Amino acid sequence: MFGKKKKKKAKGIGTIISAGTKVEGVIEVAESIRIDGELEGQLIVNGDIYVGKEGRLTANVQGDNIMIAGVIEGNVKAEGKLEIVETGKLIGDISISNLIIHDGATFQGNSTSKAEIDQKISESKKTLDKKGKEEVTDNKSKQSSNNNSNNGFKRLEEDKDKKND
Repeated sequence: MFGKKKKKKAKGIGTIISAGTKVEGVIEVAESIRIDGELEGQLIVNGDIYVGKEGRLTANVQGDNIMIAGVIEGNVKAEGKLEIVETGKLIGDISISNLIIHDGATFQGNSTSKAEIDQKISESKKTLDKKGKEEVTDNKSKQSSNNNSNNGFKRLEEDKDKKND
């Protein structure tokens, strides 16, 4: 009773693709995964991804935190941290919040930070908002001008009617 501490559940690895295993296709996992085998296709993980030294992926990969000790050929999107250790190799474009590349690791591709993406989205929204306001202003001035034209037209009609009387 007294002195007992509640044990915290460790965020463990829920799925393992072991060495010697080859998987093809789309894999969607709701928890962390470790890959020591081969994967061709696409990997979408709602958790962390660990690619062991023997892991070989020819796939587009998406997850929270991603650590690469093996090889990934494909585009990678990490919501949190992407870490490529000494034995790791990544060939492809990345979208990340935080990037760590150890000495001896290989990365070949383009990188885009989450901050850059957020900034581009913000700029696009501002541009769209500005264009929307300009269109509204243009429409209002067109309506105003049309109303004035119509009023002038009505006056001409009224003047004709007066002359005919």
